[in-house]
Amino acid sequence: MANPKTGYIPYIDGARGIAIGFVVLSHAGLGKIIPGKFGVTLFFFLSGYLITRLLLAEIQEKGRIDFGSFYLRRLFRLYPALLVMIGCSVIATKIMQYPLPMTDIWASLFYYTNYYIGWFRTPVEDAGRVLDILWSLSVEEHFYLAFPLLLQFFIQDKKNKNNEKNIKQFAWFLLAVCIASLAIRWFTYEQFYPAVEDSAGRIYFSTHTRLDSIIWGCLAALLLFGIESKAYEKLLLKPWVFGLGLLLILLSVAIRNEVFRQTLLYSFQGIGLFLIIPVIGLFPNPWIKNILSHPAMIFVGKISYSLYLFHWIVAKLGNHYFIEWSWQWQLFFWPLTLLLSIGSYYCIEQPFVGLRKKYGSKA
Repeated sequence: MANPKTGYIPYIDGARGIAIGFVVLSHAGLGKIIPGKFGVTLFFFLSGYLITRLLLAEIQEKGRIDFGSFYLRRLFRLYPALLVMIGCSVIATKIMQYPLPMTDIWASLFYYTNYYIGWFRTPVEDAGRVLDILWSLSVEEHFYLAFPLLLQFFIQDKKNKNNEKNIKQFAWFLLAVCIASLAIRWFTYEQFYPAVEDSAGRIYFSTHTRLDSIIWGCLAALLLFGIESKAYEKLLLKPWVFGLGLLLILLSVAIRNEVFRQTLLYSFQGIGLFLIIPVIGLFPNPWIKNILSHPAMIFVGKISYSLYLFHWIVAKLGNHYFIEWSWQWQLFFWPLTLLLSIGSYYCIEQPFVGLRKKYGSKA
């Protein structure tokens, strides 16, 4: 197995900064020119890429994955800020004089918001959607629950002579999952057509229809760090491959056909990132890596989790008091979003870094 090298990768935080920038700017009124949905897909890809890299390193070092420590690290990473965000949401809905049902809170606490809002909840007013942003965390947590178990199942022991063969089998399995996700999106769209809105929510929010966005990141990490595929590295270093990846992403944004947007869009974005993200660290000309590694980009990436959580609450409050996206709304939205996000990062997230390191975190 190649050395996964668990050291810090600055440009990945910069890429996170790009992802959260796309999401927040699209929610701040620029959704017609800033593809916020692509920002979420980029988040998913980076999650799969990083967690696969770290788990491969753990297997190489210890021969197995310490599942207890892994899940404790996830708990300390996500729950402190999440609990504060839910508390702030309760306060926000009180201010807006709108009830926040316990069903919404339970869905948030136990990571099934994506299925709850996509399949079961009836339409609600804007104030009632204050916890909806947690849908993507649900997708990621479902992945985190299953992926380490699957990886350990396929890769039994670092001394196994067939280790590379096992990793290749796992890679083929993950590719099959990507194909299955696309097929399920197509089936879901056809099942609910012509009620496009019914299919759109179910496709966009559901784990089984969005999982491939994370899996493409896992595949990239497996090929780079699991079997050290020279063919993959050689392919990535060809300039036309980077161009192809960029073209796929641009097409995913430009094509407005509804069938495409509910089915192939996420595949185009996942494959595009599969061809682009690893190149940033491999390409001899480091200009993209240098931009993403700028301290400002890294800082935005570091606060991206809190920024993702709290910007949504502020947006819902802004919608309640001002005309959405008006200049008064913007003056309310940006300062309060930054205050809450930076405060959460330093006062809530950072104090738990030590606990995460105690259980093996490389943060």
